[in-house]
Amino acid sequence: MAFEDIIEQMKTAGRFDPKPAYSSEDLDGWEKSHGMKLSDAFRSILTAGSYEIANFYFHPLKESADHPGFVLFAKWNDDEFGFKSDGTDPGVYTLLKGEEPFKKHKDFETWFRNIAELTARTNNPE
Repeated sequence: MAFEDIIEQMKTAGRFDPKPAYSSEDLDGWEKSHGMKLSDAFRSILTAGSYEIANFYFHPLKESADHPGFVLFAKWNDDEFGFKSDGTDPGVYTLLKGEEPFKKHKDFETWFRNIAELTARTNNPE
């Protein structure tokens, strides 16, 4: 299943805002200045719009001060999420202060699908 179905589900549920979290130009600039390639799913999902997800925020891309070699893109409660900045691994890592990064999902699309499903539940388990 392609990620487009996630966006449609968010629209149907009233959890979608057509104002994008990032512009293509923002992402192009980040890639150029940091020498990394962002995944097509990341680019497509975040340039399509913004998503209302409980206690969850996409924020501007930034290098992690606590976890060198990782780029942060989102926060959910106290969890931060990021990619390896060298582009060697498409996985999404959970980055917790004082702990080693751990790979939670094989790629951004899988991660986003999981976040959308978890936050759509009445009880928001982590």
